[in-house]
Amino acid sequence: MTPARARFPLPGRRLARWLGAIAAIALLVAWPALSRADGDRHLQPLTVQLNGQTLPGRIDVYQTDYQVLLPLAAVSRLLGLDLRVQPRGGRAAGTQPGSGLPFFLDLGESSLRLGERSLSFEPRLAFATEDDIYLSTALLTRWLGLELAVDLARGELRLRSGEAVMPAPLAQPPRRAMTEAEANLLVVELLLDGQVLSDSFSAYQDGPQILLPLGELARLLTLAIQVQPGQGSAAGSLPNERAFALNLAESLVSLAGRQQNFEPRLAVVIGDDLYVSKQLLSRWLPVDLQANLSTLQIKVVPREKLPLQEKLERERLAAALSGERADARPRYPYQPSVPGLIGVPSIDQSFGADARYGRAAHQYKSAYTAYLTSDLLGMEGSAYVLKAQDRPRTDLRITLARHDPDAGLLGPLQARSVTLGNLVLPSVRNVMQGSALGKGVAISNRPSDQPTSFDRHSLRGDLPPGWDVTLYYNDTLLAYQSSRADGQYAFDDLPLSFGPNEFRLVFHGPLGQLRVEKQSFLLDQASLKPGQLYYSLGQQLGDDGAVRRVALVDVGLGKRLTGNLGLVQRPAPAGGSALNYGQFGLLGYLDTLILSAQLVGMQGGGRLGELGLKTRLGSTAVDLLHTQRQGRFINDQLGDVAGGVRQRDQLRLKGGVKLGPLPRLTLDFEAVREALDGGAHNARVGLRTAAMLWGTALSNSLRWQRNGDITTTDGVLQLSRRVAQVGLSAQMNYRLQPGTGVQAYALSADHALADGYQLNGGLLRSMESQLTLVSAGLSKSLGSYGLALSASYSSQRELALGLQLFIALDRDPRNGRWALDSQPLAGTGAVSARAFVDRNMNGIRDPGEELVPNAGFILNGGGRHPRLTDADGVALLNRLQPGRYADIALDTSTLEDPQWKPLTPGVRVLPRPGRVELLEFPVIVTSEIEGTVWLVDAGGKKRGIGDARVELVDPDGQVVATTTSSADGYFLFHQVAPGLRRLRIAPDQAQKLKLQGTLERALEVPANGDFLSGQDLELRLSPSS
Repeated sequence: MTPARARFPLPGRRLARWLGAIAAIALLVAWPALSRADGDRHLQPLTVQLNGQTLPGRIDVYQTDYQVLLPLAAVSRLLGLDLRVQPRGGRAAGTQPGSGLPFFLDLGESSLRLGERSLSFEPRLAFATEDDIYLSTALLTRWLGLELAVDLARGELRLRSGEAVMPAPLAQPPRRAMTEAEANLLVVELLLDGQVLSDSFSAYQDGPQILLPLGELARLLTLAIQVQPGQGSAAGSLPNERAFALNLAESLVSLAGRQQNFEPRLAVVIGDDLYVSKQLLSRWLPVDLQANLSTLQIKVVPREKLPLQEKLERERLAAALSGERADARPRYPYQPSVPGLIGVPSIDQSFGADARYGRAAHQYKSAYTAYLTSDLLGMEGSAYVLKAQDRPRTDLRITLARHDPDAGLLGPLQARSVTLGNLVLPSVRNVMQGSALGKGVAISNRPSDQPTSFDRHSLRGDLPPGWDVTLYYNDTLLAYQSSRADGQYAFDDLPLSFGPNEFRLVFHGPLGQLRVEKQSFLLDQASLKPGQLYYSLGQQLGDDGAVRRVALVDVGLGKRLTGNLGLVQRPAPAGGSALNYGQFGLLGYLDTLILSAQLVGMQGGGRLGELGLKTRLGSTAVDLLHTQRQGRFINDQLGDVAGGVRQRDQLRLKGGVKLGPLPRLTLDFEAVREALDGGAHNARVGLRTAAMLWGTALSNSLRWQRNGDITTTDGVLQLSRRVAQVGLSAQMNYRLQPGTGVQAYALSADHALADGYQLNGGLLRSMESQLTLVSAGLSKSLGSYGLALSASYSSQRELALGLQLFIALDRDPRNGRWALDSQPLAGTGAVSARAFVDRNMNGIRDPGEELVPNAGFILNGGGRHPRLTDADGVALLNRLQPGRYADIALDTSTLEDPQWKPLTPGVRVLPRPGRVELLEFPVIVTSEIEGTVWLVDAGGKKRGIGDARVELVDPDGQVVATTTSSADGYFLFHQVAPGLRRLRIAPDQAQKLKLQGTLERALEVPANGDFLSGQDLELRLSPSS
């Protein structure tokens, strides 16, 4: 019996047909979405061109709304790379082309490990299928060193391998961790042709070697050299297309195809750069690098014309034609800040103790000093505390100040500085040589880049116990001062010469600390504009009860004429009633010289007149000065004038000579002739010479003088150099007349030990007192504290032992953490900089926005600060010069994601002592826009056209980017910021070629970094053409 066949009634059959039809339609509708599942992807085959040659077959790529992803295994096979891909495990392993470093990719962790370095990436930029791992073009370019372009319209993938750029290392590069113990960091000034390229150039001192960052140096000199610290290599080209390649692992450098070996210790990896010794860099690069550690300067002396020099010359020429001064520093938007009511201070503190054992007595002393700076009562507060065992009471000085370089203080007074509390008054030429400490007020609108008077300058400041300061003028040693009882230093009434005047104050601490301050003036460009006025006002009640008042005014009377007025009240030298002075002067600026005249009158006394001339003869500055006194004129600035000198004539020459192959010889000559009241004459002639000879710094000061019937000639000879990792210096005081002989000599030596310690020793011998002193010491000036132990023994059988401890403290207000340092911090400013990915582009870090680690910062358009951001995206940038604007920008070369770009170019801030400014540096995710420029003929046939200028325009009509299409019409814009944009053919080109069609198109660049592909422009020629 045949089983019965199931039958559906007619309505059931119709329902089944309808359901099948609906399912088929749904499948057809859903198929594109299903084929693009997991990120809206769809597959597209592309032909491949490798190094300009078309390969057989095609390669399948995935296209999303924002990116093109290429198959890693297929690309590796095409290029013959040593990479093994495991799609199911989401991993790939092998060696990186060009470097030989181990390569390990893990999609599950979204990480790539190259040698010892680990990199992370966004998961959306990579995924795995059953057959391959697909990576974005940005990742492939970054990881494999490829040059590639994708033309989706033509279905082409163009590859160019950069594998043979550098020799492959066979071992890991030598790496030195940037620890406080090993890394003896120096922040120096880098100069080229007298122009400062960077005032924050990082260097490291390793015994006798000075290691300089190759990548940073190449960036500042615009040399085409790229460094790869993770691989321990660098590659690029020098001027005149000479190839350069460096491999630290093999201690090998290739210069124009010629290979050389070098000592491995002379080049290491520190942080994110390759640090190479100065000697090697001078040998490899077309420059000589001259380092002066006493002034913390490195001069770049090119052996051939550098492209940067040509650029700077063009900028100087353009500035001269426009009547303005060339300024290499950027001018970023200013972020204002106002000192608060009270803040957490930065503190520099030291403790010292010494014991002396002699034949007759023993002596013990100890002292504690602290220098604190912080916001206080809406001003910049500072306090100096000294507690010494041999003083009956504690010394305390408190000062409140405000500074504004833009003259925005005190309303109509437009002051630039206001100071209250303990202060010193400025020096007044021919009247008063500054003042002692006292309580008072001082107000001034004089800019910090202007001298304290029109042809003189005074330098004053704090100098803690145990410190000393050396003053250099135009790279010539000028003066030296050790710490005084009042904790101050003072260099008053320093004469200025025609042309550049650069003062460098080099501070040396008792533990080997080193700090440099610089002030520069171009006197022949210091003339005030007509009607421009600078003033300085001050009043002080000294600790001795004397009152001092000063009012000085400089005013522009004409284009080349400046006037000077002054009123001064000061105490008499031996007590009694106060002395009052009036001052008037004129300063004329001519093309090649400056003429000055000044007259000073004392109430109830005499007068003093002065005439001066300043000019240059070649490279030599010439100063002539004539001073004459009449009547009973009293001052303390020219003590000999007040003591009977009626007339003084002075000639000074400053310059240098270079004779053939011999090193340059610096000369400083001075001749003075004085006429006394009684008819006698005094005379003095001095000559100072200095040179660098065979690595030894030599200087000699010779002085001849005649006072009445007494004639003397004496001098000082100094030399210093390094020999076998030991620094040597010597000084000899000698006499030539009357008699000939050595008066005294001193020898000293220092040797750097491991972990930041230094050993030093010295010998002093005085022939006049028959005293011999032998000294030795051990110091540590790196890390979180400074420590020094010293001992000396003299021929008078006196033994001295000393101990010095120094600790600086500052606090990052962003995280509340305190930091300890062995170098002073309280006298400088600081910035807590935070970098983050600003997804909504509001400039504020919102919850969940990613922090950016390992980011660096460029200071003042020059060097990069040595600190990078930590895991929290924060870097504390300290030791910023206070009172002067600092322009800070993110170093884009340190951003780990190639799509990241700073939202703003940078920030300008005014550092203040003891205050940490909080700055945000938002980073946005950029996109790429690619397309093809097509020319459509009358028959509708399209072909790509080259040399088409494509512009990207913002909503305000400003052109934000420009590119030119390649021969096949393809164009690409990199790092395009999110927002509304218009893509267009340059209007002038479209008009010139009479183009029609799709000359522009509107688009919106997304904020999530999605790439925009296929943004084509179809053009047609006008029928009339």
